[in-house]
Amino acid sequence: MNSALALVLVVAAIWLPVPGAVAEERPEVIDWKHLVPAGYDPNQLFRKYEKDVSTLRDNDPRAERAAERLRQAWENAPVVATLNNKMVKLAGFVVALEGDGKAVSEFLLVPYFGACIHVPPPPSNQVGLVRTGNKPFKVNQMFDMVSVTGRLRTERARNDLASASYIIEATQVEVHKP
Repeated sequence: MNSALALVLVVAAIWLPVPGAVAEERPEVIDWKHLVPAGYDPNQLFRKYEKDVSTLRDNDPRAERAAERLRQAWENAPVVATLNNKMVKLAGFVVALEGDGKAVSEFLLVPYFGACIHVPPPPSNQVGLVRTGNKPFKVNQMFDMVSVTGRLRTERARNDLASASYIIEATQVEVHKP
């Protein structure tokens, strides 16, 4: 075998992928603002009724209609379609859905502490449903901020606490280190 052919074979062996080997996809680090389409203002509907709201009582049918329209608009908030099927890393707060208090296998990831618990939920494009599969996240303190790495899908999910416009199949959940 001549030396040129030997060199080509060595270079090919170095650069060609090994059958069955999978290159690790680097996650894109995103922030909550990346989940909101350009031009979408979740408070636009609220501002429409802002003047009237201060004069309405809780049991006023107009207040109930306005609250229902706002709930529906936030539940059906638009998504950023280009994020579908991307590996991402996103930091937020845990709202546990499934777990035993020591580990969580499914939770909502929300942008601020107390969302979905003490206050109305944010728009659905500001809520992610996180599934850890068969690797539950071990909980140190339930109210710690976490970073979730995983495949994000633009798929809606709804439960008793909130609607989510994104689902993240987590490969890693860790306490967030700013």
